[in-house]
Amino acid sequence: MSENAGQPVWLITGSSAGLGLALTRYALSQGHRVIATSRSPPKTPDLVQEVESQGGKWLALDTTQTDQQIKEIVRQAESFFGRIDVLVNNAAFCVLGAVEDLPDADIVLQMRTNFLGPVRIMQAVLPGMRKRRSGMIMNVSSTQGFVASHACGVYAASKFALEAMSEACRAEVAAFGIRVLIIEPGAFRTGFANPSAAKYIEPSEAYAGEHVVNQRLIQVNKYIGTAMGSPEKAAMVMFEAATGKGAAGELIEKEKILRVILGPDSWKAIDMKIKELRRSADLIQEVAASTNL
Repeated sequence: MSENAGQPVWLITGSSAGLGLALTRYALSQGHRVIATSRSPPKTPDLVQEVESQGGKWLALDTTQTDQQIKEIVRQAESFFGRIDVLVNNAAFCVLGAVEDLPDADIVLQMRTNFLGPVRIMQAVLPGMRKRRSGMIMNVSSTQGFVASHACGVYAASKFALEAMSEACRAEVAAFGIRVLIIEPGAFRTGFANPSAAKYIEPSEAYAGEHVVNQRLIQVNKYIGTAMGSPEKAAMVMFEAATGKGAAGELIEKEKILRVILGPDSWKAIDMKIKELRRSADLIQEVAASTNL
């Protein structure tokens, strides 16, 4: 029996880059067992070899696959080490553009990738977690999953939906000893917004030029690769959050925190949204109360 046979088993989607890769590496470095996934493992043979040389596994998983295909992949993942203790729904991409300009096919693909796929994976791992009465589901959202901004409408919608499902699921599975966390990353130095990974919708005439949509698209392109967030530091916090270890993990577990905010930029945007919600709720209180029979 290997020396780490009793260590937790992770299933991490989107492991070939960004936060997924950083978390995969960090969990392995801590002696945990990791099943990494990506859409096309043959495209990253060095990463596959790196993970497997440390006792991990790598599977092909595309979040747009059918419900039955995802269930089969999860069954295969569970067969490697006998269970899945931590699910990290990290795989995602973003479609950027004005709501009016968004092609229907891109809206559907965005929701299938960022929302429906993660939900199906959750559904596939929950029976095993319920049976063992333990487990952790960590859904990677975004600042945009709490604060939607211009040019990010459908991406934000996909993350808002994932957050809503996470909140509901958290309440439903707590009795089974299963925890659910939402990760709220800000801007991190990954390739997430690169044109090769993201989908930029060319603004129509009304949204071109000096319009805020076009200016946002220009801004995102301009700052690719210059974000201040460190994926490696984010991975450490995510690991602590999942395990309840370290300063971050102890705080999150003790205070029953649902949303783990990563990055001062994310904290600032979320804090501003909360303040605005508080202001609006206070102002509209009497109007709300006036509608009863």
